[in-house]
Amino acid sequence: MNRFDKAAKTWDSKPSSVAIAKACVKNIQKFIDIEKNINILDYGCGTGLVSIALSNEKNQVLGMDYSKGMVDTFNEKIQKLGFDNIKAIKHDIHNEDFKENSNDLITINMALHHLEDTSIFIKECKKSLKKDGFLCINDLDKEDGSFHSKHKNEGVFHFGFSKDELCNLLIKNGFEIIDYTIVLIDKRNEKEYPIFNLIAKL
Repeated sequence: MNRFDKAAKTWDSKPSSVAIAKACVKNIQKFIDIEKNINILDYGCGTGLVSIALSNEKNQVLGMDYSKGMVDTFNEKIQKLGFDNIKAIKHDIHNEDFKENSNDLITINMALHHLEDTSIFIKECKKSLKKDGFLCINDLDKEDGSFHSKHKNEGVFHFGFSKDELCNLLIKNGFEIIDYTIVLIDKRNEKEYPIFNLIAKL
């Protein structure tokens, strides 16, 4: 059992988790019409904070996460809420593919820094998005490695991302950058950590 399996039951009680998810969704809604009949993939979905906020009676939302504990908690919440257009499944990006040409919007909230090879994720998104589809990345601006110091950086492969680094990777893979905004400043460890929301279009 990894630390995310253990943390799943209490994840929604963390003010920072809720605040970051809300900031992500708020910025997405400025640029993307989620009221349409669209397919949304929320990767690294956790307990569903972003997935649920993006769901409505018109769209379909699929959450994916490597943590079984997070997926189980997500689906328990959905069952209690009575949604039938949203669910989560366990997924390993390094060994499993995304469904091709099937999504209008892919989001990833505070999970990209936990993926060892970010280029694999970007390529899978490109394959899975429909024409004019959007990719939204919510994550840490470049930091000194202290953000996850409490957990001794267990499962962390990147100490955030610089704007140029990530934008160049997306452009290299055929994406157009629509917006890059610092949506929140997370305060912990007596430091401030900027959280960005990057929106790209295929």
